[in-house]
Amino acid sequence: MKCTISFFFLLLGSSLFAQEYTKISDPKACKAALEKQHKETKSIQADFTETASSSLLNTPQKGSGKMWYKKENKIRWEKNKPDSQIILINGKEVKLQEKGKEVSSASSKMVVKKIQQLMVQMMTGEFLNEKDFKITYYENKSNYKLILVPKSDKMKRYVAEISLIFGKEELLLKELTMKQNDTDKLVYSFSNMQQNGTINDSKFTTF
Repeated sequence: MKCTISFFFLLLGSSLFAQEYTKISDPKACKAALEKQHKETKSIQADFTETASSSLLNTPQKGSGKMWYKKENKIRWEKNKPDSQIILINGKEVKLQEKGKEVSSASSKMVVKKIQQLMVQMMTGEFLNEKDFKITYYENKSNYKLILVPKSDKMKRYVAEISLIFGKEELLLKELTMKQNDTDKLVYSFSNMQQNGTINDSKFTTF
């Protein structure tokens, strides 16, 4: 399934990566600050842009949309360009709609479930416990960059590496990059981020 598989195709060529990063030898302070920020975050609303590259594509594909997150484990991921796609996560319930039609096949739901597990960990900060990932911390003048490598071989089938960039000032996620292999990559850049605003629960149950 093109649109859901493409979630795992990532691009590392953002301008944020042009800045030089150095490894943090003792990441305790950085980890503690991120954990505190995630605990204080009740909801997030943001725009995103998507750039995907793959050995199957002649040129990178561009996309854009909006996302909403609300505790506990509620996410709406709504892509409107180039094609319409909506992923709804409401606790353990996951729904997928593509081009205005709900997708219900078992294989599609399996892929969406993998997406759900990753997205919830990224938004809630659960990944910081290093249960599923080995994390290496880097920093430059304005950002922290965390490189996450899955510990299980099962997860490595879907994603080889995840990179997260947080601004040092606000400690909110700027970029989420995933890498499936050397050629299949994707990057999400977030903007217009609003924190702890009111979001109706229907946002996560109704397409």
